Amino acid sequence: MAVAGPFDRPIPGQSLTTEPRNNPWEQPPEMADVEDVAKFYVERLANQDVLDDLAAMVQLDVPLAPIVESVYMMGVMRGLHTIDAGMLVAPMIHNLLKAVFTDMGIEVKDSPEDPQEHAEKAEMNRFMALATKYLEDEGMDESDEGKTMLSDMVEAAEDEPEEEAPAEEMQEAKPMGLMAKG
Repeated sequence: MAVAGPFDRPIPGQSLTTEPRNNPWEQPPEMADVEDVAKFYVERLANQDVLDDLAAMVQLDVPLAPIVESVYMMGVMRGLHTIDAGMLVAPMIHNLLKAVFTDMGIEVKDSPEDPQEHAEKAEMNRFMALATKYLEDEGMDESDEGKTMLSDMVEAAEDEPEEEAPAEEMQEAKPMGLMAKG
């Protein structure tokens, strides 16, 4: 098998030299009604071979959201329906696949990452970067007890449950900003 070199790519503007409407997605879609698109995917996903292939991907911890997106994007690329029709039926495809895989006894991960967990990790990474920079500015190196103490504090903070603000403090908060009356 030959490896593609740096010059084995289309040159800029090359797509403008081919005949227009030569690709399936440049043609009018085969299905214009969203109900027809939904029926197509229900029938398509009723095929056991297709379900087995998708189930294998889910069992390999591939989240369901990118699978659903690739399913309807293939329909767009084949000229079966428009991108907006695919996006409209995506929740239906997602729910259908999730129900089928749950019935099969397969644990389904909906999206690649929990947004709350991602935000907490990003905040912790920012804190660690700033704290490490502060320790380096103070002249402490990797072996100093400052970094050890910092990592112990981070571990202790991760183990503590989050406290909620008392209701009294919530009520005392006054509106602020340009539109606040007072």
